[in-house]
Amino acid sequence: MTSLVVFGAGGRAGRRITAGARERGLRVTPVVRDPARHTDVESAVAGDVTDADSVAAVAAGHDVAVSAIYTADVDPTKLYGDGTRALLDGLARAGVGRLLVVGVASTLEGPDGVKIYDSADFPDAYRPFSLGRAAEVAELERGPVDWVLFTPTMQLVDEPGTGSYAITADGRIVDGITTYADLAVAMLDEAVSPKHHRAQLTVRSQTAF
Repeated sequence: MTSLVVFGAGGRAGRRITAGARERGLRVTPVVRDPARHTDVESAVAGDVTDADSVAAVAAGHDVAVSAIYTADVDPTKLYGDGTRALLDGLARAGVGRLLVVGVASTLEGPDGVKIYDSADFPDAYRPFSLGRAAEVAELERGPVDWVLFTPTMQLVDEPGTGSYAITADGRIVDGITTYADLAVAMLDEAVSPKHHRAQLTVRSQTAF
């Protein structure tokens, strides 16, 4: 049986992934920074992705790690750059060889081959967050753990799942909508039956709304 440790289990993506894993009968450990703030997340444990020792402690004994971390009160470069380096270090120490990550569409390329966050019309207010996520990709690429980055479309919505999804692996933005539910299904399918390695994928829900 595949066992998962889910970092960021208190967020919308993390909750969906955790619930979906349990529905499949998988062993899952949800990790949040402060369990007292997430009393509705069953069996949540405390963990900090920016601390390799903390990561190693909570990840030990699991087959696959999931990173669905997001917070508005930590500098994005620290959280996604330094944090990803610490996360990878901790996972390697714990012997966890696979990491599945919830990505963000602005790190993909547009039709002109330019990263979305570098396009002329990209809002300045969102650029620091996107640069933090770009630093995350760079850390994944040079890190020691096999990873897959699951990137939703620009329209990521908290709607019921459509029941199916499409994946592209060319690093380009795609039109359409992605639901958190379908994103979770795609990631859990990969956790149970690995098909991709050290790759950034785009996930789109198959059915339009």
